[in-house]
Amino acid sequence: MLVGERVAEGNAIYKEVFAGIAPFSAWFYAGLDMLFGRSVLGYALVGTVLLFLQAIIFNTLLLRRDFLLDRGYVPAMLYVFFGSISFDCFDVSPVLLSLTFLLLVLRQIVTLTDSTPDQTLFTIGLYLGIATLFHLPSSIFLFWVSIGLGAFRSTSFRQHLLFLFGFAFPVLLLALYFFWNDSLIDFVVQYFNSISFAPKFYLSIQDFIILSVFPILFLVLAVLNMFSGRSLTNYQSYCRQMMLFWVVASVFSLLLCKYWLPFQFILFLPPLAFFGTYYLFSIQRKWISELLFLSILGGIAAQLWATRTEMIYPIDYSQAIITKPSNFDLKNEKIWVFGENHSYYIDNKPVTPYFDWYITQNRIEKLNNYEALLLFYNQIEKDKPQFIIDQNKKLPPLFERIPLLSQKYSTKDSLIYKLKE
Repeated sequence: MLVGERVAEGNAIYKEVFAGIAPFSAWFYAGLDMLFGRSVLGYALVGTVLLFLQAIIFNTLLLRRDFLLDRGYVPAMLYVFFGSISFDCFDVSPVLLSLTFLLLVLRQIVTLTDSTPDQTLFTIGLYLGIATLFHLPSSIFLFWVSIGLGAFRSTSFRQHLLFLFGFAFPVLLLALYFFWNDSLIDFVVQYFNSISFAPKFYLSIQDFIILSVFPILFLVLAVLNMFSGRSLTNYQSYCRQMMLFWVVASVFSLLLCKYWLPFQFILFLPPLAFFGTYYLFSIQRKWISELLFLSILGGIAAQLWATRTEMIYPIDYSQAIITKPSNFDLKNEKIWVFGENHSYYIDNKPVTPYFDWYITQNRIEKLNNYEALLLFYNQIEKDKPQFIIDQNKKLPPLFERIPLLSQKYSTKDSLIYKLKE
């Protein structure tokens, strides 16, 4: 949200706003900021629309391509139900935006035949490239697509190259754009900073287990049922394999995420809806199937209620929800938070390019010559934050290296530095 606010003000992402976020997501947030500002309701509304749109795309795909042995709207309902497992799943997130294009990739793949025009391969790569520019860990699905190309048609080396060119095309166009804006290196460094092999957990492991145990058990039960149930056509068998590989790709994509929150798990919605629908349709007695369906709905609703109240086991969302510090009363001021705690930006205007604390630390470590120091000083001087918040007491060493900056600020408590009159 804050990145979008800065970009919406005309600041170039990666050049004037340093943030480990995919470019399309940054620009999408900028568009939302122009429409809704900091309205949480506006973002939740857009996220809800996206979730329902994905459910419609997925359900339409299953109906048209005979994925399942029976037809109906159960896949869309399961998609939305499991997408409601946590309240933050309704927020606009890079993974939610990326998933929309991954579903379009799936729609194209399952229509492949040996007579499919080669342009479709380029389109598949293009959709996947766009998905990656919303959420870099989605690039893992490159391997999933390669499996799909081999499963649904005999693909030559030239056709694989065509798919890879489609994938690279939007990335190269964007790289060219940043090159002409003199920020190509910044784009590469900060874009790849949106992944991590040591993610930060905003919920405890126990909380994640509580939230995911019901969907995981249902998925495992549904998959086992599909393998032990009635026989499938070759096409349906291929679809089953693709959904299993989707689960594997989602796991590896999750491992690359910079941080873990419940909404990161929405990549598992398509296989959950697919296998879950097959499981429900495979039950011979209709009343049992309907009872199980209602039990799923009731179970998810009960879990949402139980984890958000004190009745059974409240999930601790305190690290995930940003609230303004009780002892901080600044309002409508231009501030710069020198650290990770963005809660100080509530009711205030963020300034300076330095949003991502990891990138900020790397920049400070490289202030080893006069030119770098001058550039850093000018970047701060351009926005002139009225207040600098230093919660971790890491600002004094920086002031020692840039005395001119130190002379412009005073502090009484070593937490809030105020710009001198």
